[in-house]
Amino acid sequence: MVIPTAFLVAGGFYTFGLLAIIGALGVLLAHRVFHSALFLVMTLASVAAEFVILGADFLAMVEILVYVGAIMVLILFGIMLTPQQVHLPDIGSAGRSVAAALVAGAIFVITAAVVVTSEWPRSVVTPMDVPTTQIIGQQLFGPYVLPFEIASVLLLIAMIGAIVIARED
Repeated sequence: MVIPTAFLVAGGFYTFGLLAIIGALGVLLAHRVFHSALFLVMTLASVAAEFVILGADFLAMVEILVYVGAIMVLILFGIMLTPQQVHLPDIGSAGRSVAAALVAGAIFVITAAVVVTSEWPRSVVTPMDVPTTQIIGQQLFGPYVLPFEIASVLLLIAMIGAIVIARED
């Protein structure tokens, strides 16, 4: 029996979506900062897998390199260099937890209603046929070169500022 490709893609999409949700819940519910960081790695890797399934290869690699690679290594080094064991307190009182659950539930219901009732346009070209890297590069260094350069200068200024602030006199 041959399993259709669309079925495999949909199964992978929902599987990685479920993993991302489980990881996000783990970030919220973990009592140790290190465990929260590991759950965040799981969530970000699942989002990168979603990008691969959707055909956004450039975004998937940026997600892995920047978020999973650089940011999470920075967070884990910060946690490891903390002198005492950091233990996160409970979220709050039962009333706050119930209120947060009600707000989250309302947002979920509204989002689900919009997703179900909206008409979603279908692409004529399958996402796997066109690599996104060349298109993004042409747009980034074509009409959007000035905002790209301004963002890079702002990031450089922020890095220099962080070094000056963190420097011990």
